Amino acid sequence: MIRLMSGSRLAIPGWIAGFASVLVLFSSSALTQNKADHAAHVFLIDCSAGMAGDGSSAHPWNSLASAQVHPFVPDDEIALARGTICHGSFAPQGSGTERHPIRLTAYGLGPRPRIIAPPSERQALLLFNQEFWQVDSLDLAGGNTYGVFVSGDKGLLHHIYLKNLYVHNVQGGALKNKDNGLLIVGPSGPAAVFNDVLVDGVDAAHTNQWSGILIGGGNFAYAEDAPLNRQITVRNSTVHDVYGDGIILFRDRESSIKTSAAWQIGMQPTQDVGTPNAIWTWTCTDCTVEDNEAYLTDSPGVDGGAYDIDWDNTRNTVQRNYAHDTQGYCIAVFAAGYVTSGSVVRDNVCINNGLSPRLSALQGAVYVHTWNDGVIRGLTVEHNIIQWNPPIAGTAAVVSDAKIEGPSTVFTHNSIVSTSPLVYRSNSQWVSSDNTYSLAGEPVFTIADRHNVSLAALQPAGIETGSSLEHATASKPAAISLRIEATIDLALDEDGLLAPATRAQLVVLRSLAGQYAPDRLAVAVYVRSAGKKNAEANALRDLEDVYPGALHFDYDGAAQRADGTIRLLSREGTLIKEFHGFQNAAVLGEAIRARLGAPNYAHMQQLTSPEE
Repeated sequence: MIRLMSGSRLAIPGWIAGFASVLVLFSSSALTQNKADHAAHVFLIDCSAGMAGDGSSAHPWNSLASAQVHPFVPDDEIALARGTICHGSFAPQGSGTERHPIRLTAYGLGPRPRIIAPPSERQALLLFNQEFWQVDSLDLAGGNTYGVFVSGDKGLLHHIYLKNLYVHNVQGGALKNKDNGLLIVGPSGPAAVFNDVLVDGVDAAHTNQWSGILIGGGNFAYAEDAPLNRQITVRNSTVHDVYGDGIILFRDRESSIKTSAAWQIGMQPTQDVGTPNAIWTWTCTDCTVEDNEAYLTDSPGVDGGAYDIDWDNTRNTVQRNYAHDTQGYCIAVFAAGYVTSGSVVRDNVCINNGLSPRLSALQGAVYVHTWNDGVIRGLTVEHNIIQWNPPIAGTAAVVSDAKIEGPSTVFTHNSIVSTSPLVYRSNSQWVSSDNTYSLAGEPVFTIADRHNVSLAALQPAGIETGSSLEHATASKPAAISLRIEATIDLALDEDGLLAPATRAQLVVLRSLAGQYAPDRLAVAVYVRSAGKKNAEANALRDLEDVYPGALHFDYDGAAQRADGTIRLLSREGTLIKEFHGFQNAAVLGEAIRARLGAPNYAHMQQLTSPEE
């Protein structure tokens, strides 16, 4: 559990409990701003109520079915009572407008309200041909194909915001395509397209269907000039324990995946509809994947990697990400049947990838590959840190067997520490310079028609100019255990949820803490309260669904500490390093791993699939 530093379980303060009856009526509507030209209506659902009501505060609905027959209109708010369980599938009706969206949320204090769909239902929550909705602060489980399914088959659909959700336990039959999983937002026909989709603070876990979080796609044929979904943002979210992919953008533009994490991806025992990756993009234009973490990925076939710029992508950037302990590659760039152009791979940290002997020999840590006459144009790989320790000797850290046209691939200012002598294997010439290679022995390189040649032999030919060689020596982590002390403003957004910057840092800290046992890495978060104790208590309680017990919160010690600092300390309290401002998983993960070594993933023995 998330605990206070005193060791007591995070509990509702007594003064809040004393006013619980007032808060039940107030909290759902206090966060909705009445517009001058449109009055908001609040409808309540309490599935623990003994009698059916009319949705009012005095007489809330006591079933999803009662709410589902009501046609909701712009500015309406539907709120479920925290700490309650509603059984069934929910498909609320109506659409909002640009200035007056509809909100589905929670009220009161306690755990998020749960909607549990039976195995006979397709999904737990459905929005179809609807727009201008925000759904937040719910626990959604069950269904045989989807957890949350937002779709449509006609028109341009705007403003779908999904925030602070826990979506889990979707168990269905054999897969026939990839259009299924925990949270899916995408068209059901070629005439529909989405614009302005936000997935923020969604934790999605446990499914034998394909996807964790998928935005775009659609199981139908597209015309070549079909419009792409636009302005898609996935941030501060996690996916784990899924059969197929983690977080993916399919057929989108001007979109991003950021400050999120995916692990235990590709758990399918045998291959059927494809091969999985943790976080990737396909047919994406001007898309960015940044500040994420991916680990413990697998695949019954190929792939099984962390990040992937796939075919038909244009101007995609993968930057400042952390990938470690994967069966497959760290980062791949692919093209098949189409051109993948303008790709940038920069400032990423890749540690201990390619754990599978089969996949490491094929792919390396960075894999550039084409098939079906695909072409890669304008690829830059720069400023990445790669620690390569393959299970098979002689496998290359970087593999490129792609068809390259136009500008040569640029490979520059990268740092590779490898136990394998073969640094890279490229079938074509590229522009390589100013790299640093650290190996126990003499490195060799294969590039175009030069096979297994030394750095000294390449440089007179103008290849690897400015690059240097360091002879590495084996070293062991020095620390037995470490502490992190982070001081964070517990800022809330206009909806009373964790502000994006606050949530982003907590997601990073939660993920790192969860990978190590508490006796190896203790993480204390000193909280500067915003004074909204009830909303803050709910916000911290909602973080419990991933890595219970990973974070310890202290409201009392923040005043004596510098604002916005993260301090890495020895077990005895000696300061090792201090960070200021937001720190992503790559920065903190590399610093911790250099001192503690690989995570022991203690949570894997503690966590089981939650009950539906």
